[in-house]
Amino acid sequence: MKRSLLALLPLTLWLISCEKDFKNVGKDIQPPSDQLNVFYSDTSSIIAYSSLVDSVRTDETSVAMLGSILDPVMGMTTAGFYTQLRLSASNHSFGDNPAMDSLMLSLDYRGIYGDSLAQITLKVYEMGDKIYYDSNYYSHQSVIINQPALAVLTFVPNLTDSLVVDGDTLGPHLRINLSDITPHLGEKLLGADTNQLANNDNFLNFFFGLYITAEVATTGGAILYIEPVSNLTKMRLYYRNDEEDSLSFDFNTSTGTAHFGHFDHDYALASADFKAQVLEGDTSLGRLFCYNQAMAGVKTFIRFPYLRNYYLQGNAAVNEARFFLNARTEDGSLFAPAANLVLVRSDGEDGYDFLSDQVEGTEYFGGVYDADKQGYWFRITYTVQDLMRQAYPDYGFELFISGGSLNAERVILAGTSPVDPVPVDQRMRLVITYTLPE
Repeated sequence: MKRSLLALLPLTLWLISCEKDFKNVGKDIQPPSDQLNVFYSDTSSIIAYSSLVDSVRTDETSVAMLGSILDPVMGMTTAGFYTQLRLSASNHSFGDNPAMDSLMLSLDYRGIYGDSLAQITLKVYEMGDKIYYDSNYYSHQSVIINQPALAVLTFVPNLTDSLVVDGDTLGPHLRINLSDITPHLGEKLLGADTNQLANNDNFLNFFFGLYITAEVATTGGAILYIEPVSNLTKMRLYYRNDEEDSLSFDFNTSTGTAHFGHFDHDYALASADFKAQVLEGDTSLGRLFCYNQAMAGVKTFIRFPYLRNYYLQGNAAVNEARFFLNARTEDGSLFAPAANLVLVRSDGEDGYDFLSDQVEGTEYFGGVYDADKQGYWFRITYTVQDLMRQAYPDYGFELFISGGSLNAERVILAGTSPVDPVPVDQRMRLVITYTLPE
């Protein structure tokens, strides 16, 4: 349940928000006859600290990630993906005595995170076992691969220039020669019999697919966003036979093509403070900084332990509650702060529930990075009101990077009590406007 909910989190950002006077939320809780006094608080106690994410579901995502980043704070992250390739036409014949000229893999660029000028070294392998479109796969899972590598390519990504391929001008994409090191795969494909080429079900029992991964970065680095199902993501076999000497056949990705991402994190090279908090469990360090990392990396636990105390003054009605998080600025960093965060409520059983505020839409709920203010906010008015009333058990909240299986982002957040000279308004804080009967 936990993993399925996280996989759906990016979709909530598209909910349609309603026009509301947000600052009046909660006023109808008090009878109209009562005289109300308005109060303001930004000193609510907060417990916050970061820990590792277990894993995220990565099958059939709209983006596949490929590359490696060496982050001086959060260590090494490497991404690759497994994918099937399907026949572009059933019952194809390669003719009499076919011979391979080359086998080319192309990958459609979608974007990049990290150093866009960094060299990336990729390796491509043939898969040694099947994957299935109707199965669930997670970021920690792997599939048997066949040695040796079919290709090793070091390059600097070019996401702007078009390419001319076989006389056609195509958008920016990566091309990898799968026959440069060994002709094995090309010859295997040319040797497929009539039954193996009859349809995709038979073909996928003959050729399981490819695993594309990256060597670890030695400094900086980048992770590419690849479109896994695209007219440009495919494998093309160039060949000749007794009748013709300039032929080609495509193996495509399309709806129904199984693929999933595999992520590795090595925190040995992470900063000492990061390791002390995230790996060694020193939760007190959350007062200084908290960390969030996509790709089944790091999450932040948050709790507001004393909200019930507001009811000691009377039945407080919350007009507005906003939770502010400031991103730590890093001069010269290659790693931009995450575009969107998402806040969910823990259910006490290793699962999560959406906040009632979230259904109001992104305009109301927030979580979007504000470059001018260098931070994020969440409007959690209904949630804070419920916690004051003890409407449900309080197991705390979890903060994630939204779309953690679709991007390589990360962010460092100011903690609950950052040390001087960090301004007070940059600490993690809950700002509540509420009313009490006189």
